[in-house]
Amino acid sequence: MTLPRLTGALRSFSNVTKQDNYNEEVADLKVKRSKLHEQIIGLDLTWKKIVKFLNEKLEKSEMQSVNEDLKDILQAAKQIVGVDNGKEAIESAATFLFKTFHLKDSVGHKETKAIKQMFGPFPSSAAIAACNATNRITSHFHQDSLTALVQMTKEDPDDKVLFGKNLAFSFDMHDLDYFDELPINGESQKTISLDYKKFLNEHFQEHSTPEVKPVEKTNDSFLWSEVEKYLNATLNEMAEATRIEDLCCTLYDMLASVKSGDELQNELFELLGPDGLELIEKLLQNRITIVDRFLNSSNDHKLQALQENCKKILGENAKPNYGCQVTIQSEQEKQLMKQYRREEKRIARREKKAGEDGEFLEGPMCFDPKELRMQREQALLTARSVPILSRQRDMDFEKIRYPHVYDSQAEAMRTSAFIAGAKMILPEGIQRENNKMYEEVKIPYSEPMPVGFEEKPVYIQDLDEIGQLAFKGMRRLNRIQSIVFETAYNTNENMLICAPTGAGKTNIAMLTVLHEIRQHFQQGVIKKNEFKIVYVAPMKALAAEMTNYFSKRLEPLGIVVKELTGDMQLSKNEILRTQMLVTTPEKWDVVTRKSVGDVALSQIVKLLILDEVHLLHDDRGPVLESIVARTLRQVESTQSMIRILGLSATLPNYLDVATFLHVNPRVGLFYFDGRFRPVPLGQTFLGVKSANKVQQLNNMDEVCYECVLKQVKAGHQVMVFVHARNATVRTAMSLIERAKNNGQISCFLPTQGPEYGHAEKQVQKSRNKQVRELFPDGFSIHHAGMLRPDRNLVENLFSNGHIRVLVCTATLAWGVNLPAHAVVIKGTQMYDAKRGSFVDLGILDVMQIFGRAGRPQFDKFGEGIIITTHDKLSHYLTLLTQQNPIESQFLESLADNLNAEIALGTVTNVEEAVKWISYTYLYVRMRANPLVYGISHKAYQIDPTLAKHREQLVIEVGRKLDKARMIRFEERTGYFSSTDLGRTASHYYIKYSTVETFNELFDAHKTESDILAIVSKAEEFDQIKVREEEIEELDTLLNNFCELSAPGGVENNYGKINILLQTYISRGEMDSFSLISDSAYVAQVTCCIM
Repeated sequence: MTLPRLTGALRSFSNVTKQDNYNEEVADLKVKRSKLHEQIIGLDLTWKKIVKFLNEKLEKSEMQSVNEDLKDILQAAKQIVGVDNGKEAIESAATFLFKTFHLKDSVGHKETKAIKQMFGPFPSSAAIAACNATNRITSHFHQDSLTALVQMTKEDPDDKVLFGKNLAFSFDMHDLDYFDELPINGESQKTISLDYKKFLNEHFQEHSTPEVKPVEKTNDSFLWSEVEKYLNATLNEMAEATRIEDLCCTLYDMLASVKSGDELQNELFELLGPDGLELIEKLLQNRITIVDRFLNSSNDHKLQALQENCKKILGENAKPNYGCQVTIQSEQEKQLMKQYRREEKRIARREKKAGEDGEFLEGPMCFDPKELRMQREQALLTARSVPILSRQRDMDFEKIRYPHVYDSQAEAMRTSAFIAGAKMILPEGIQRENNKMYEEVKIPYSEPMPVGFEEKPVYIQDLDEIGQLAFKGMRRLNRIQSIVFETAYNTNENMLICAPTGAGKTNIAMLTVLHEIRQHFQQGVIKKNEFKIVYVAPMKALAAEMTNYFSKRLEPLGIVVKELTGDMQLSKNEILRTQMLVTTPEKWDVVTRKSVGDVALSQIVKLLILDEVHLLHDDRGPVLESIVARTLRQVESTQSMIRILGLSATLPNYLDVATFLHVNPRVGLFYFDGRFRPVPLGQTFLGVKSANKVQQLNNMDEVCYECVLKQVKAGHQVMVFVHARNATVRTAMSLIERAKNNGQISCFLPTQGPEYGHAEKQVQKSRNKQVRELFPDGFSIHHAGMLRPDRNLVENLFSNGHIRVLVCTATLAWGVNLPAHAVVIKGTQMYDAKRGSFVDLGILDVMQIFGRAGRPQFDKFGEGIIITTHDKLSHYLTLLTQQNPIESQFLESLADNLNAEIALGTVTNVEEAVKWISYTYLYVRMRANPLVYGISHKAYQIDPTLAKHREQLVIEVGRKLDKARMIRFEERTGYFSSTDLGRTASHYYIKYSTVETFNELFDAHKTESDILAIVSKAEEFDQIKVREEEIEELDTLLNNFCELSAPGGVENNYGKINILLQTYISRGEMDSFSLISDSAYVAQVTCCIM
């Protein structure tokens, strides 16, 4: 039998040699193990010994009650250990309980701690039962006889065999102290032992000779005796030799370190506690003597200390040191150990080869211990400057610099000042004004980023024929487009472009479109049937604008661009004849959900462009996540090439979004901060002071008027953003009224040019009363409740300068690209229908609106003004320097999206669903910020990939869908199967909560009135609100057109929906444009539901 090899670490430092005269009677390992086991059992107290002892000492009459008590102890042990464990484990536990309670009357704190340390958490009732049973047994005996029973079996420390006692060492080795000389070859070798007890006995005899003063016996035996005294005093005479030995080694390591007395004093106190104050005092007083005697003593122990140090360096110490201290390895140490192991393997191969060639190696080749010690110390010195508790992920990001990321804030965070604790402050040159009505903070516009040496503008004339046709009329690409050009136009890389609003991201999308067209351009012909390009715009208005833009640009190439939204449906033939589709996230989600029919369309897509990716934090974010996850899985399963381009405003956590889109950050990630704005932006923050709500609103109107008047007097156009449709008219009328009262209305009147008459005629044709009334004073309004022709008319009038002040809602900022010199945000409170309360406007919305400030052709800079309450002023100023990362909203619609995947057939079981979640932005953020998603830090450490958490999420949602009869979930096997209801919900975009409501409310006896009432409560209608100015008209509609009752009436959402539905069926006419818009939406959604 070959002997088990010792670790490379031990051999390299000590040159342990194999005994040639190895003779063993029993060579079989199993037999040795069984013998050792029997020997240990023989030494320790066992259940059989307890039973035997009781049988011998007690009479038969007493044994009956004692047997019952023994059964109680076994039962208690079974409860503590667990039913799964075998008889041997239960009996061992029962023995432990007997030993613990044999001299105790009750379960105290010490006993509870002992049991908890041995078995972990346990039921207290079991411990009490075991204690009572033990007390009943011990009542039959005197205390001395019980102590004899327990101590009779205690292991005699003198007979204890320590590991390594029979190993022989040759002392051909090097000390690790860098100041020692290396031993010379040929020195006499001395056979020594690893037995620490034997060493101490010999050492004590050696130093107790008359030469040494017996009074000052402060050598290592002094250390041993003092530690023994301390353990006897603190552990009630239960100190074992191994414990003393471990503690001696730990204490010696601490005394021999380079730490000062004060540092050492604190560490020793942490290790030994308040009981060890006397021992600490003695150790520190005799520190130098102990260490010197220890080093100058026989080589026997010096070797052992060396062995211990080697083990520590290599992390191979099988037993933890006394006190269970944690070992921290720096990155340099890890690399050092890897290098060491590689070197060791190389030497082994060399030795083997030399042996085969018949050569003789004079000595073993190994690392120079001096060099290793120096490298180790250097690694420790380097590690001192690295923060221990910093998150590894953040540290990695700080080290990496990506070539196309221009983020001044991130650069500032890397500076020593920020790391030292300095806070980010607002830019220099800010102006503050504080008066009774408001506080104003003006931030001047920043200078643009200086042009780098490597930056070269791309001229259109240098492009190929396709590029020149598409960019006809342009001389060159702007700065951002030129930086992005190489990756966008000449590679297939996924890309994420984060740039300020108005920086020209649409032309970057055009570059990727042209790259795709060029790939299908063969022999002068574009193969139009081989590809489809999908542009996903967040809003219908923006989709219409993008369709017009791309149609004009791509017309010379013969590429057909069509809009595919809720308003613009396309037939199958039209889709086949179209090369580029401009759609909304919801529409594309529906198209890709269907496994039949439109599947050919989704499979021929070669380029997917996602505009405004930062909407991931919005309610519509889950739709984007679903689209991307489905596309990425399709790429992997079919091995087809679908390029993804994400366009976004400036985000704080752009790296997370890049990870989600599978973008290579070194190639496809482009981040441009505010310095790259085509028109620099000056920002003004106004905080209105007033405790009275009415007075506050009045002050806001006054401040807003002052800001608008100032800009108009300077000859600029202004856009005023409000957060409700009715507030547009109210604000416009308020501004006109103030202008007339102050005699300043002439400032707002448009110039009476030849084109003005034509514009006036167009306005008089409009059906919108407010537009007609406001236009003569140079004002107008714009919101989603207006008809599309009216919105287009207002946009054209503003573009041509006939409107000086446009009051609009935020939809204009997200939708149409309509810039003005100055934008004013009036108020930051907006109503959230889901929460039923007002919420603060997000900083992303603020920056999106500010993006409309500044017209590239005319202005040197733009101005963004935000008017808020004084208590929110600091909040918005802080967000400028400390923007929060965008989080995922996917959990809210996990049920709908999982049902869609099951209906599509891409997810058939729990395992696939868990894998599917890993493609979402939710997964990226769960790993980056687990606490936000209800995952504890400990759970994340145990399961870094969050596989268990994802599985739990899937199972919970699976149960909910199964209960709603949308799927069938076999929990035992983990398989999903779709039902007709689930497939219908998926294809027609019906939400899980709506299906749940219908399941609850529908039955066979419902009337038509009941059915309309139930449909009105669908979650799809959540965004419909009741507006104060509509109530009167709704009342009229209820009386004139509603044949059936409308529960909820005109004041509730579901009542309004019911009235609009019945009016639509009755073909009634409405005057209010917001009601016309809502009615069209209700009719469209009801067609899907019913």
